[in-house]
Amino acid sequence: MSKYQTIRAIRSEIEKLNRDIDICIIKGIPYARKALRHKILRAQLSRMLPSKMSMFGSLVSTFLF
Repeated sequence: MSKYQTIRAIRSEIEKLNRDIDICIIKGIPYARKALRHKILRAQLSRMLPSKMSMFGSLVSTFLF
């Protein structure tokens, strides 16, 4: 699986978890395990994507130095 496909799969899983968590909140059902899974996926996604600040910093350093 390519990096792009992996990112896409993680994002779709996060969207699905968001819907499930919303339903749990509405019904008053505990959702701690889903929230933990959501947190893990977000961390994985943030490691795969470059942060905007680091991209900006590298762009500025390219033009200044």
